[in-house]
Amino acid sequence: MEILVRTRNFLRENYLALLAFLSLILINIINQLGMGETGSYFWKSVVWNLIGLVFFFVILFKFDYRRVSLEILWILYVAILFLLILLAILGKRWLVLGPISIQPSEFLKIILLYLISLIFQKKREFRLSIVEAIFLIIVIALPVSFLLPVDLDYSGIIFLMFFVFLCFLGFPKRLLLALTLIGLILAIVLFPFAWSRLKPHQKGRIYGYLEPEKYKKTWGYQITQSLIAVGSGGLTGQGLQKGWSTRLNYLPAKNTDLAFCVWAEAFGFIGATVFFLIYGYLLYWGLEVSRKAKDILGKSLSLGVVIILLIQFFFNIGGVIGLLPMTSIPQPFLSYGGSVTIATYIMLSILFNIAFRKDFFK
Repeated sequence: MEILVRTRNFLRENYLALLAFLSLILINIINQLGMGETGSYFWKSVVWNLIGLVFFFVILFKFDYRRVSLEILWILYVAILFLLILLAILGKRWLVLGPISIQPSEFLKIILLYLISLIFQKKREFRLSIVEAIFLIIVIALPVSFLLPVDLDYSGIIFLMFFVFLCFLGFPKRLLLALTLIGLILAIVLFPFAWSRLKPHQKGRIYGYLEPEKYKKTWGYQITQSLIAVGSGGLTGQGLQKGWSTRLNYLPAKNTDLAFCVWAEAFGFIGATVFFLIYGYLLYWGLEVSRKAKDILGKSLSLGVVIILLIQFFFNIGGVIGLLPMTSIPQPFLSYGGSVTIATYIMLSILFNIAFRKDFFK
């Protein structure tokens, strides 16, 4: 009886957030349908969304975010660390298990988020000592360093996600200033060496970003086609499965990295704005959950989920519209991917779980 009352109250008070979440799932399925490849990515996307929803609702109703032990998180941390080391040795980004490919970097975000938040659990305020800050920087940097050889851009963005997270948790200002100065000096000194070590396609992304017109048939092809697709959508779009860039496969990586371009081409400025508003509302609601949560664990977990989803959104959308260099970062709720879908749903289920435990709200 108590669970029914709690569920009713939860739905009444958070129905807009739940509606936003379900709307984004629908957008994801529609966008994959818009690719025109109903025999492959569309049905796979439906399956991954259904699996993700199972994770979401099981965690929401059967899981208490406060009952995860720090010991279990350290075990998971070590396990994914060894997995990343193995993939670095093999030179692969995905762990292939038969017909399924798993991207460990997506689940690394969840483990780091929970691990850092649990370390903060017994604190009464968001404030780090210098020793604590250095320790957490090492905890973040260690797995990211093994991800670096096989996924340069994503490893850097994951480190940025959690560095920003630490800053919100009360990173010491003196240490932040010192690390900034050291980082600038190292960047200047090591730039020639680092540039020489970049692979051709990594250098090409920078060339294409700086001079897309000059390299429009080579390194700038991806950004050129993404801008054409987004621009051709106009105000209202060309319609589902009617966009020229999508239908004629001018748009590379349309199911994954450039999935937003497909949506913008099909539904135009209005469709893109609708997606931004729904996604933005979900993040805003997440901040409200963080503000209202009574315990430090709930505050830090919900804040971390918002930061991760916001930075992922920023780099994906910034890349496809030419504001930032193109990256291999998928856009949650638009891009295809089993790992990103399940990892996103798990993070959101934790966020909704915090809201579900209303007795721990102020």
